Amino acid sequence: MLNHSGWPRFAFGILLVGILSTPSFAQISPTAAGPMSASSFSSDDTDAMMQLFLPTPMYLVPRDISTPQGLVIEMSLAPPATVPSDPYELAKYGRITLDYTRAGTIDDADFGISAQALHVAHHLLFYSAGISSDINNDGMFLLTVGLAHYQTGNDFSPFVDAPFIRLRFQSSQETAFAYSEVETTMHFRQFITGMAGFGFRLTPTIRVIGGFHHTEFVMPEQKIVQMVDGLEGIISWGM
Repeated sequence: MLNHSGWPRFAFGILLVGILSTPSFAQISPTAAGPMSASSFSSDDTDAMMQLFLPTPMYLVPRDISTPQGLVIEMSLAPPATVPSDPYELAKYGRITLDYTRAGTIDDADFGISAQALHVAHHLLFYSAGISSDINNDGMFLLTVGLAHYQTGNDFSPFVDAPFIRLRFQSSQETAFAYSEVETTMHFRQFITGMAGFGFRLTPTIRVIGGFHHTEFVMPEQKIVQMVDGLEGIISWGM
């Protein structure tokens, strides 16, 4: 008869016998299946075991939050050199762009549609829509042409319509990349803006871009060219 102190040893022995007799242990145990060799494990077993020990990539946001293929949503702030401290005033120097680059294919090049709204405080209100082309089908060189409807000057200035063009270039699909863009209209109230900087890919679908921008447009009442220079920040989601 087992005394009280012998029960732990007896239970441990029963558990050990049960483990050694299981089929899965017999397949991989050196004592139950013979000497350990490279052929003792299949490639599937090796892959499964490696998944247990390999670190999982970490992202600032979940990887599964993504837009449909070809859809890009972009928000940017481009204030003057004297950046407003009031968030409401800062938001008056921004742009929202929506691109869908996979609407169709012409001559093996993807093309799509684009729309944007841009505002520069007290001087410019700009809306545009057009057709975009993904030149190399990789999202790194985008050309957009279309029609702009915009107002320069004070609140009483009329809106004008003019054709516009926008070029965007990204140097690579790596985590860090160079970025530049230029946009202009063809009208006597001409508007032109450009930006150059660097970007970082936070996740497969989210990029942040920062750099220097220059914007200028005609003020018809004052008969001057208004210029705005400063830093620009862009958040791009999609592609």
